[in-house]
Amino acid sequence: MSPPDRAPLPLLSSPAVLRGLGAGVGLLLAVGSAVMGGAPGLGERALYDFAVSRLLPPLPTTADLVLVEVDDRAIAALGERWPLSRATWARAFQALAAQRPSAVVVDILFDQPESRDALDLGEDVLERLHTSGLAQLPEGSKLVSELEARLHAQDGDARLAETFSGLGKVVLGSMALTDEGGAVPGEGDTLAPVALPAEGLRLKAKGLTTNLAPLRMTAWSSGTLNVLVDADGVIRRYPYAVEVGGRAWPSLALATALRLWPERSEALLRVAATDDGAPLMRLPSPDWLPRVSLADVLLAGPSSVGLDLALRDKAVFVGVTATGLHGQSTLPGQLAVPGVEIHAFAMDNLRSGRVLRSTGRAALTGVVETAVVLALLLWRRGRARTMGAVVGQAALLLVAHTAFGGWLLADIGWVVPLLPGVVGLALVTLAEAVARTEDLQRQRGALKRLFGRFPSEAAVPPPGGPKAAEGEESSRSVPGDSRR
Repeated sequence: MSPPDRAPLPLLSSPAVLRGLGAGVGLLLAVGSAVMGGAPGLGERALYDFAVSRLLPPLPTTADLVLVEVDDRAIAALGERWPLSRATWARAFQALAAQRPSAVVVDILFDQPESRDALDLGEDVLERLHTSGLAQLPEGSKLVSELEARLHAQDGDARLAETFSGLGKVVLGSMALTDEGGAVPGEGDTLAPVALPAEGLRLKAKGLTTNLAPLRMTAWSSGTLNVLVDADGVIRRYPYAVEVGGRAWPSLALATALRLWPERSEALLRVAATDDGAPLMRLPSPDWLPRVSLADVLLAGPSSVGLDLALRDKAVFVGVTATGLHGQSTLPGQLAVPGVEIHAFAMDNLRSGRVLRSTGRAALTGVVETAVVLALLLWRRGRARTMGAVVGQAALLLVAHTAFGGWLLADIGWVVPLLPGVVGLALVTLAEAVARTEDLQRQRGALKRLFGRFPSEAAVPPPGGPKAAEGEESSRSVPGDSRR
């Protein structure tokens, strides 16, 4: 009687289908990463952070960018509480102007006027002097002149605007608001839109908060101070533009670069448009940006040789680094830096073109490379005789996959997803192990059924039946039997 036919395997239990599903999951993850904005994805941020902070060479020390910081020493030397008065800021920018920098980039927002209670009182007194006729008298005229001079000295906003006008190359910051509020600057404002496709930008907002009108009108340019923070609190991308009102508004780094190098505006905008206006950043070395305390700027005279060498013809970034007065921004590798430094090295990334790309051709390369790696494993596993050989092939492909991703990152600046390929290789290898285990079990079962048809030698009775066997047994002599 022939054995019953083996029932066909369910579709999802077919080894070929399982292997295809494993490869499909890996490829689907790669496509999803490309569609969702490129690497790094949720599961590979730690790997990306390790690569850019430990494996990539950091940005070299810059020679033409300087940070003038409002640090703890500056706060102590000024004897003021934060925020500093506008008169103090005017004095600081006047001291900077004496060193003739190429630009002064301010990571501080002057969006609210100072208290004018004393100024309003003084202006009321002046008006009374004029209306009463006392200003026409010699003593009254002298009093009016002194009062006007003192009021002008106390009007910090006016003094700061005059300082900006005299300096001529001040780039101010503004903030893009994601909630309701703010406004869109009009024509002729120093915060002007740039020629970038606004609809595709990663950072979108509903309005802008800008500086006081007198300050904006005397500034050289203006840009947004916003950064992109991932869900884990780490800043990996810098938004060179933000979409507000259907137009693209430049960041502080982009606005400064366009002013400093107008002849390179097309190239700068092309780099700024990378990855929907927010490319991944290369990281600087810890001491890449020279620092000067605001206390040194205020205490040193205009003839200071050291300060002249440090600031002349340099792009000076002004920001707050004093303890408790600035928000620490965390970069990959848990490197915490003040926000003003992020704008500085974002501009350095921009002018050198050393941004990292994860969309477009980089994303397509990642999808194709993942598909090739998985296809190679599907092809090579059929030639492997043992499961150990399959695991070895998967390990070699994993090494090649990682090495290729590292080469793209280091040499071309492309960030491709690694996790989809790893997941696909693991699932295909697991499916192959399951298939080979089931096949081995089926072979063992077939062998058992095959040999089960033949009785064992011990079970075959001797000729003559059981009685003959008993007689034969009784006729045998036993060694040492005394009856024989």
